[in-house]
Amino acid sequence: MTVRKKAAGYVICVVFGAAVFVLICWLNHFLTLETDQERLRVLCDAFTVPGLLLTAAAALVCAANNGAFYGIGYGLRTAKDILLPFLPHEYVKYRDYIAKKKEKKVSGYRFILITGLVFLAVGIILLIRFNILYPDA
Repeated sequence: MTVRKKAAGYVICVVFGAAVFVLICWLNHFLTLETDQERLRVLCDAFTVPGLLLTAAAALVCAANNGAFYGIGYGLRTAKDILLPFLPHEYVKYRDYIAKKKEKKVSGYRFILITGLVFLAVGIILLIRFNILYPDA
């Protein structure tokens, strides 16, 4: 993977995270909040949510690469062939289906995990700060 493709992946993830961040701030009326406690809570949420989304997406890609969804995919394919017999199809054994899927693994998705963990780390730091400043909240 070239440096340009890696940089593009990071930029896309950061833009996605920033869009979710802005959306959460806008939905919580961040600019009109009056207390620092409310602002810090919204900032914590605004960093944590995109971090969790990106980290979960990377975990799903990893699980898919390791075959967690092969059975579901084969079952859906077989169900389509049974329920829609008028569509052209050929019978594929499960063993052949697995061998074909193993060749199509997704690679180079680490940038999703790293970007998600950075957003999540900032959210956790803000959460710790929130709990230190406002222990009774």
